Amino acid sequence: MDPEVTIGKLPNGFTYYIRKNTTPEKRAVMYLVNKAGSILETDEQRGLAHFLEHMAFNGTTHYPKNELVNYLQKSGVRFGADLNAYTGFDETVYQLPVSTEDKTVFRNAMQIMRDWAQELTLSDEEIDNERGVILEEKRQHLGSAQRIQDKVMPLSVNQSLYASRLPIGTEEVLKNFRHEQIRAFYKDWYRPDLQALIVVGDVNVAQIEKSIRAMFSDLRSPAQPKERKYTTIPLTGKNQFLVVTDPEVATTRLELSIKQPGNIIKTKTDFSNTLIQSLFNSMVSDRLNEVARQKNAPFLSGSVGFSKMMANISGLNGRVVLKPGETEKGIKAWWTELQRIKKYGFTAGELQRAKTSFISSISLSYKERDKTPSESYVKEYVRHFLEGEASPGNAYETALYKASADTLTLQGLNAVIQSYFKDTDRDLILVANDKQKDSLPSEAMVLQWMNEAAAAPIAAYEDKKVLRTTLLDNVPQPGVITSEKVIKDLGITSLEFSNGLKVLLKPTTFKKDEILFNGFNPGGLSQVSDADFYNASIAASLVSASGVSDMTQAELRKLLTGKNVSVAPFISETSEGISGGSADEDLETALQLVYLYFTSPRKDPVMFSNMTEQARLSYANANKAPRQLYSDTLSAVMANYHFRKMQMPEQQLNLLDADQALAIYKNRFADAAGFTFTFVGNFNTDSIKPLLARYLGSLPALHRREEVKDLQLNYPQGRVVKKVIVGKEPQAIVTLAFSGSFPYDAATSDQMKALAGVLNIRLTERLREQEAGVYSVNVNANTRKVPSGEYMFGINFICDPRNVESLILSVNSEIMKLKTTGVADDDVVKYKAGYKSSVERAFKENGFWLNYIISALFNGDPLQQPDIKARLQKITPETLQQTAVKYFNNANYIRAILVPESN
Repeated sequence: MDPEVTIGKLPNGFTYYIRKNTTPEKRAVMYLVNKAGSILETDEQRGLAHFLEHMAFNGTTHYPKNELVNYLQKSGVRFGADLNAYTGFDETVYQLPVSTEDKTVFRNAMQIMRDWAQELTLSDEEIDNERGVILEEKRQHLGSAQRIQDKVMPLSVNQSLYASRLPIGTEEVLKNFRHEQIRAFYKDWYRPDLQALIVVGDVNVAQIEKSIRAMFSDLRSPAQPKERKYTTIPLTGKNQFLVVTDPEVATTRLELSIKQPGNIIKTKTDFSNTLIQSLFNSMVSDRLNEVARQKNAPFLSGSVGFSKMMANISGLNGRVVLKPGETEKGIKAWWTELQRIKKYGFTAGELQRAKTSFISSISLSYKERDKTPSESYVKEYVRHFLEGEASPGNAYETALYKASADTLTLQGLNAVIQSYFKDTDRDLILVANDKQKDSLPSEAMVLQWMNEAAAAPIAAYEDKKVLRTTLLDNVPQPGVITSEKVIKDLGITSLEFSNGLKVLLKPTTFKKDEILFNGFNPGGLSQVSDADFYNASIAASLVSASGVSDMTQAELRKLLTGKNVSVAPFISETSEGISGGSADEDLETALQLVYLYFTSPRKDPVMFSNMTEQARLSYANANKAPRQLYSDTLSAVMANYHFRKMQMPEQQLNLLDADQALAIYKNRFADAAGFTFTFVGNFNTDSIKPLLARYLGSLPALHRREEVKDLQLNYPQGRVVKKVIVGKEPQAIVTLAFSGSFPYDAATSDQMKALAGVLNIRLTERLREQEAGVYSVNVNANTRKVPSGEYMFGINFICDPRNVESLILSVNSEIMKLKTTGVADDDVVKYKAGYKSSVERAFKENGFWLNYIISALFNGDPLQQPDIKARLQKITPETLQQTAVKYFNNANYIRAILVPESN
């Protein structure tokens, strides 16, 4: 065990894990883990393990009713985003991240953990109030995926108890169970010998251990505790086949599962096997992706990988997504690739690349070990407690993986993976649309195709070598830095090069080996004519999929093996640019890719053909999935039916031109003079300058100085009502939106977002807690400055179709209260506390600073240190009421609803 973690067990059997970790600073993460999940339920208790999890937030000894959530929200803990829990088949886990600065809050958080362990009140009233919420959570999952899972699950778990113990439970039990049933489950299974408290963060370990002993030693088990039996999934040695059809399935697929005994990492051999599985997954993925990228590829996509499944089972799992009318061809081609691996294994080149990538990944993790977030440690200790998985620490694991990789031979790997391809315990599941039911192959036919593929002559895989050893034949002549300024307030150095390109550099120490960057130029698709719009809209995706210079994407991937680098061009509605990131030692490689995406983009005709084929299939299936149909309709409404913001019409696919798309891309990236690049991460400003001069300062420039054109792509004016009637499930989706134009300024934007946060709190309380009409509700406020000031408040929820109108009335009632009686002080306190807590954490992340700087540059706002305290002081109940009156107007209002055909 990692010596940095303190593990103890109290006389009553209660286990604890404590570790000091200062990422993030002044915060800690607590998990209460129970070895009790839905598998322990009786038939009369199905769903009550999960129901009990909900009840933990509805009354404890020290926090009656909703006081627990109320108190934590005021302390900066956001319900759902921070404070949460989950129930599995074999465990229930509660999570609570909390500040360690306020000793009272931290002490109370420990008390909450103690309350959850054995002091839930479980009042009759609160139990009955929560029934509706649980049923609404169950409703969230209704649809094609759930219907398919219901049919597949019994076969997947070999008819074991797991098939009838899904954590969400049954509607009959949830509606009708007796209160004593849930109290009995709590008494039987929430007991100290099955519980652990995990505390990781900026804490004093000795003090925490003392507190745990004081607070948790009096937990008691029942006088005659029930035996905690573990259900297993039997390996029958038989093969199974199942055909599942559903009206909403878009593409036919064949799923594979070859089950094997599970493997929990406890020994060095287990670690070695995990390494082999990881390498196998990487190599087989590359193989199948290579086939899918071929011209006239035999299938849309294919995958196979070895992974842990459920309970005591692991397995080789995969699927092949088939093209219409090419079921036999696709299955045979996919199975041929697996047989090729089974017969010949992998090549030395494939293994070396996979090893290099794996070691590069774990080495980067090792470099960042002092910056490992507390959450990562907590999840390790959860697995240690629940499964006994080893947790020897990053240094030990890194050394062990490297040693295992060094000694792993090609023959050794190929010998091990032979065991993955068993001929028994194999499940094959064919999933298709209802309309194909009569034309689908039988089990005998599918097996015949697989046998024919295996019996046919199969050549060994040819690992094509990459002729290039470097990205560039000749490095460019560097440009010259013509201007250098320092923004002391933000620790930013601003450079301007002789070609007109600008660079902002913000060095940080948040991570030891991470550099993020983004370069953009105003204009984007707004500078493209209507006639060229569709080709322009696919240009960046085509270039990204095509590789760069004279290398295909596959060749580029091979050349970049082992490098921690990611670079991608984009062309958005308002800008074009390149974003990416890298480790410090790979920054030059990243900059070389940036240079090539500017100067040597390419189009791959095969990738273009595959892209259009995939798009064509999406049109064929567009009307099958209710949520997709609703989403497309809503997008069209929000776009005011402007073609630039709607899905490309199917007939346009035939008019797309790869040459024209590439020409547009080249035009967008022809002028480096308008670009501003921002780099954030752990680098030395002086050391990075020569690289920037060589690869960015040398880019061609035309000095066009473009801006974003205002094409009047605004939200619709007036009141819009749209009803989409589709689907079979009793599930409605509701979207309400209030929009308009406004003279943008950051302070007003802050008020709008705060108002949305407060309304979210109010609607969660009203629609979920009081009316039990929804599981969750989401309120957001979107604002923009460029090309013109515009805002939209959006409100979304899923509910029973019978409750749509009453819930909309409740929403409007709460909005009216904000406008007439004002905003409650408590709700403002909750919003501010949660916002302050999340922003303070974000201040320690490179991604936050990159986005903050880019946003300021794009909007033309001054670059200055964000003063969160001053911004929050401007948010008061009075200002929020004024904002509600002014911007929650009914002049521009969208009401969109999806209801099933039965309604």
